[in-house]
Amino acid sequence: MRRSLWLTLLLGIAVSLALAGTVSATHPPGGTTAVPLARGTLAEKVKVNVGDIKIQTKGPVDVATLQVTFAKGGGSAGWHIHPGPVFVVIKSGEISVWTEDCEKTVYGPGETFFEMGPEASMLVKNENPDTDAVVVGTFIVPVGAAPLTITTEHLCGIEE
Repeated sequence: MRRSLWLTLLLGIAVSLALAGTVSATHPPGGTTAVPLARGTLAEKVKVNVGDIKIQTKGPVDVATLQVTFAKGGGSAGWHIHPGPVFVVIKSGEISVWTEDCEKTVYGPGETFFEMGPEASMLVKNENPDTDAVVVGTFIVPVGAAPLTITTEHLCGIEE
């Protein structure tokens, strides 16, 4: 019984630290806030191929969902990378996304974009001066990893 209590306490502390790390690691500069909605570890490897969907992991991964609010008039995630893939759905407002090759795409409510992971740096920004933009991202990352890393490289001459 005591062992079970200790294991429960240790697990609770680990989950609390992971969520705190997610909040601090995903609080990018420039009027952007991230609120963790849920995070959990998928312990088994997954190999699924259904219709047009193919998903494969080689071991345990974390799946984290965050709601990110980009302040009106320039809220930005800065140039950043992720340790794994990210699916982003625009909940409200509009988001401008630049790739490393300086191509810009604008997404609105109900639209989705995909971020590849560590090989691709992107800039995500709200250029609308009147309205905040809210997105929900689902991150697949190594166990315990922060879902976002801000890079110091400013590409394309774009003001962050």
